Amino acid sequence: MPYKHGRPLVDVSLPFRAAAAMTFYAIWPIAQLFNLFQYSTSYENRRSLYRYKKAILVVNHTTFFDPVKTAGAVLPFRVWQTLLEATVEFPFLGTLTRLLGGMPIPRGRNSLKTLCDTAEKAFRYKRYWLFYPEGECYLYNQRVREFRPGAFYLSAELDVPVIPMVTVFSEGRGKPFTQAGRVFPREKLVVLDAVYPAGYVRRAESGELIMDSVREYAGAVREIMQKAIDARGGSQAFYRGRMERVKGLND
Repeated sequence: MPYKHGRPLVDVSLPFRAAAAMTFYAIWPIAQLFNLFQYSTSYENRRSLYRYKKAILVVNHTTFFDPVKTAGAVLPFRVWQTLLEATVEFPFLGTLTRLLGGMPIPRGRNSLKTLCDTAEKAFRYKRYWLFYPEGECYLYNQRVREFRPGAFYLSAELDVPVIPMVTVFSEGRGKPFTQAGRVFPREKLVVLDAVYPAGYVRRAESGELIMDSVREYAGAVREIMQKAIDARGGSQAFYRGRMERVKGLND
């Protein structure tokens, strides 16, 4: 059944979970082969994820196929991948993205509260919850953009760590876009150490989170991610700017 605004963000009924598992394990290997062919995708430190029973993952958004390689990082487990509500409302494609683990970020002022209320149910069936805190895909970018605070607010409210992951691009042999060089970069997804909210966030006397401290938390994680990219010599040679949104799908 297609998703509509106001419905539960995740469907954990047995029939849907069975259909989701079959869909994911049928489609993911094909999509990952495309990643390997085009980007020579590799991973660093992915096994460290297995230590965490609950975590919010954040990653710089750099290619259309980011959901594919991030899903590969957590195998044999699966991950909730957050995306715009408009995307999962789209006919057929919306249902497919939900079967593949898509969780809509609801529109409206109460979106964070709705996500918090969904957390217990979501973590019962999948241990990871993935966010792209830049809010946009910047193709092959190695300069991490300013983060939106939502993922870090949830981390603080739910008292679960944020685990940063970064996509690092390299040029390979030969100058890019020449006969001897590559048209697409090589990519490596690097899993970094967990960052805990207790070291950053503060609460008012009323118990509410102080949003400035949440933004400081987001900024600290962003800085960690940028340093990790720089330390590995991430190349900006292939940068193409912001990926255009598709009207009616993710605009």
